[in-house]
Amino acid sequence: MQSLSVYARLFARVISSTEAENILFNGLLRLSSSSVHVTQSSNSLAITCPSTAIKHAVHLVTVSSGYSSHDNNELEYITQTKRKNSLIEQQSNSSNVYGDDAFFVTRHRLGDFLGVADGVGGWREHGIDPSLFSRSLMDACKSLIDNKLIDLNPLTLKELLSKGYKKLLEDKQCIIGSSTACIVALHNEERILHTANLGDSGFVVIRRNTIVHRSQEQQHYFNSPFQLAIHPTIKDPRLIADSPDLASVTSFHVEENDFIVIATDGLWDNLPDTTILEEMKQIKVS
Repeated sequence: MQSLSVYARLFARVISSTEAENILFNGLLRLSSSSVHVTQSSNSLAITCPSTAIKHAVHLVTVSSGYSSHDNNELEYITQTKRKNSLIEQQSNSSNVYGDDAFFVTRHRLGDFLGVADGVGGWREHGIDPSLFSRSLMDACKSLIDNKLIDLNPLTLKELLSKGYKKLLEDKQCIIGSSTACIVALHNEERILHTANLGDSGFVVIRRNTIVHRSQEQQHYFNSPFQLAIHPTIKDPRLIADSPDLASVTSFHVEENDFIVIATDGLWDNLPDTTILEEMKQIKVS
């Protein structure tokens, strides 16, 4: 299991990630109703507010950090194996990958999008890097948003997963693997959080230190979550391939100062809600 952290604060302050018993959050998002200007560099994110806050829409501002449960030697061996077999080379320094997990954050004319995907680790038995599929899926989803090929409504995220998955199926390089996926989108003006979740990744919305909305885990049986997959030449009865149409979708009205935690099972399997809420209490609200 891997974990990545996305933490959002508004106001001109230093932004840092929070570690919870050595397991980093996959997503901590802070909502604000102020109009902001964001400046981002490779290792910092500076946020400034105008002198007069314009309270009309909510926005998400994010930074990320994370870790892998697999040591560097194993990852290097997998990378070398893939090169030898002429498979896609892993971008080991990719900024949106932590171990088998991948994520994306992007803006849309109507709101903010964030997604996480957890590559299925069992692909190592076949000499395949699990992060290739999760990263490619997140990159495909982000590309669709950035190229204005997706709208923002209650059905947007299921459509986004379907189109992102289709791009992988049509890729001439044949990206083999599988992953779970969880995507959320905040409509800035309407203050509605649209979500889609496939598998055992997920999210919670926290308001005044109480979980007020959350995703439902999808499992075929123990340790076999719903997942998108491509495995055309591998025969293994354990392999699962689900349709993106099976993703669970919700829409939820958010309030200023709500927090959103979006994570893969590296968080949900290791930290109870009480621990997550205790960590959230440490975040100072101005």
